[in-house]
Amino acid sequence: MCFDMKFSCFAFFGIPLLFVFTSQTIAQPSPDSVLYRESISSIHQVYINEIGDNAEIYHGSEFIRNGQKAVGFPFYQSDSLLQGSVSYQGTIYRDLDLFYNMVSDEVVTRNYAHNALITLSTEKIDSFQIGTHVFVQLSASKTNGLGKDGFYEQMYSGEPAFYVRREKRLVSGTGSEETRYIQYNYYYIRLKNIYYPVDGKKSLLGILKDQENVLKKYIRANKLNFKKNLESSMVLSTIYYSQLNH
Repeated sequence: MCFDMKFSCFAFFGIPLLFVFTSQTIAQPSPDSVLYRESISSIHQVYINEIGDNAEIYHGSEFIRNGQKAVGFPFYQSDSLLQGSVSYQGTIYRDLDLFYNMVSDEVVTRNYAHNALITLSTEKIDSFQIGTHVFVQLSASKTNGLGKDGFYEQMYSGEPAFYVRREKRLVSGTGSEETRYIQYNYYYIRLKNIYYPVDGKKSLLGILKDQENVLKKYIRANKLNFKKNLESSMVLSTIYYSQLNH
């Protein structure tokens, strides 16, 4: 589940039509209106259609799937392409068919002609969305507390925020065991621009200790079960803490 996710819209430069449109709409009373957003979206789609396969996003390398037999698959949620969008160097490309390869931490999509799959350049991806799930790129060298660069699912974007690093590994079977993909999840709370690893109720309460007693009451009252529903329990507790402080 994903709470209060914010997937930012970026401006699109380089086409005179957009400049004219935005200049004419500055004086409008409600730039957040549905009509305004739909107009921007339509202009963006015209731009993407015009540049076709020259769009930066289609300059990726061909994706060739690992042919090794294994139980499971390396992708997020499904072994089939899922619909989503990608913010690529500040430009949002919508209605794409996507794989998120959790083994290599790469995003895969169809090429412009839809006759091959391509791996997108990771360093050029700002964020991507599959269904309602938003993944943002975080840099360990630019943040305090993260141990690894890569994509993190943004479960809650308030203060504090909650992120999950999702990975899969291909584990070779021994004896009669089959080789299989196994998923690992690593949870982080971002509090005052510091990322804290969290793996359960005890560590979460330790990070949010200024409201520990109130949080304990909330957890009991709502029957949050950290053993059976670890992820949702931690996210809901984080959201409640955020509401207490705002």
